Amino acid sequence: MKFHFSAPRSVIAAILLAVVLAASGCAGSHYSVDFSMTDSNFKSRGKSIAVISGTKEPLNVALAAMVSESLQKKSHYQVAPPAQVARAIAPYPQSIKGPYKSAYFSIDTDWDLSDRNRIADIQRALNVDYLYVIWAPIAVQYNRNEIANVPARAQLFEKPGAKEVAQTYIGLLVGDEKDVYLKEGVDEIARQLAENTRMAIAKKK
Repeated sequence: MKFHFSAPRSVIAAILLAVVLAASGCAGSHYSVDFSMTDSNFKSRGKSIAVISGTKEPLNVALAAMVSESLQKKSHYQVAPPAQVARAIAPYPQSIKGPYKSAYFSIDTDWDLSDRNRIADIQRALNVDYLYVIWAPIAVQYNRNEIANVPARAQLFEKPGAKEVAQTYIGLLVGDEKDVYLKEGVDEIARQLAENTRMAIAKKK
């Protein structure tokens, strides 16, 4: 869904940035990512992980693939590549009921609404210890320029039974030249996931 009004590109970027930064308390220059553990006693029980899209939206699928790639570089996780995901749970992508009541101009979040049974089935098919599902069902475009606000939600599930261990509020900007804003947000998602689950690669001094 798109909503248009006319304004210079710089003004649009500023407005969208304000929307994104208001989405959560942990914000960077061009994104907002708030990763929080829901299991206070979390201790990693494995190293394999897959990152998948929770919708069939092309941007959502691309986002999941980009987070997979970034996570592979920033963590000790054994990350299932998108091609492996597509083979294991064909057809992929799929529409998975996500943690929200509605998604029009914003996402009305309800973390209990995710289809845990289906997610558990997917996790078993992928044979991974952890499954990170990202839902980015909408991109709100405020001008005929390409910059758009992409709100998203994500959950980290642990086997068996798709136990939820973390949640993420995400706000991204897309459509800038060379997608620099999107790449910054993707790297922040991967960084927070790796660090909060104690699987981050130590930075060289």
